[in-house]
Amino acid sequence: MKVRVYTISLLGVATLLSHPKPSFAQGSAGPAKGWLVIHGGGNLTNEVKERVVALAGGAGARFVMIPTALPDGQIAGRSANFAKLLEIRNYTELHTRDRDRANSDAFVDPLRHASGVWIDGGRQWRLVNAYLGTAVEREIKALLDRGGVVFGSSAGASIQASFLVRGSPGTASNPDGDNTIMMAPGYEVGFGFLRNSAIDQHVDARGRETDLDPVISAHPDLLGIGIDQSAAIIVHDDSLFVVGGQVGIHDGKKHVGGGTYFLLSSRQSYNLKNRATEPQEKLPLSLTVATASRSPKEGGAGFTTVGRGVLQSQENSESERIEYQCDVALYSIGNNAYPARPDGPHKIRILAREVNTDKLSEHICSY
Repeated sequence: MKVRVYTISLLGVATLLSHPKPSFAQGSAGPAKGWLVIHGGGNLTNEVKERVVALAGGAGARFVMIPTALPDGQIAGRSANFAKLLEIRNYTELHTRDRDRANSDAFVDPLRHASGVWIDGGRQWRLVNAYLGTAVEREIKALLDRGGVVFGSSAGASIQASFLVRGSPGTASNPDGDNTIMMAPGYEVGFGFLRNSAIDQHVDARGRETDLDPVISAHPDLLGIGIDQSAAIIVHDDSLFVVGGQVGIHDGKKHVGGGTYFLLSSRQSYNLKNRATEPQEKLPLSLTVATASRSPKEGGAGFTTVGRGVLQSQENSESERIEYQCDVALYSIGNNAYPARPDGPHKIRILAREVNTDKLSEHICSY
């Protein structure tokens, strides 16, 4: 796909004058207390949904839904449908095109009492026009400072970066704007929840594998993150890990075969401070999950998972099909292979993350 670098419209000129140029703060790349769930668009996997709800505090947590990236004709009922998908009960929809309203105390008050925010897909320039630099942006950042979670998909993913891609605004002849333009003057500033970054989405489905190259060439201090459809990254402080698919990391370096990016796969983690893939502990076995049925543990602290999978030796590739029960949430979508080691007859210990943490820890499985 051919990607143009930029064009500029009269609306873009006005926005350029009213919004600041990109600036990148020092400190940790992501929120020190809160969480970002940045989704590449398309279908939501169970892992993404369950992590969002757990990080917000459970099904009873208060959410704010922001469908503003969509055109007006697609907004009705969107928040209710998404709340049903997440299986959450307490939510408030925030939507306006009026920046004065976005700066009013009454409008932003639901954000002050929430622990989760959902930013829908659509066109990211609509989010810029409505909320950049307003009380809405400030209160979402305050929510992150309290330890809350922001979940954004598609346009709601790109807006979380400090540098905004595909922000070219709508015009009379093209009301949706031109999302093939990677750098649109006046629309190059995102909310900056993930500092020093530019985030692209729908990468595999729309052939966008190298579209971040001109952005990183022009702004070498940025880290480019290209997220496949249905995949997501979870960010906390300087920790990033991938769920449900693959993510391209554009760091300005040449990689194997002369490529401009390298891929992180589901379960892999990346250190945003050091800009390096975290080494994975080498254990003698791996458990590849074929099916996974999760149920809450007694008391509601975490999950137990039962299902079928393949237990394989890392040394000689011998494998065994097993039925397992593990004391942690496991997932079958995303080519998930969990490192494992023996722990007695028909028992193993696997490395996995609980849904409310970015830390790997050992969990017992029987088979």
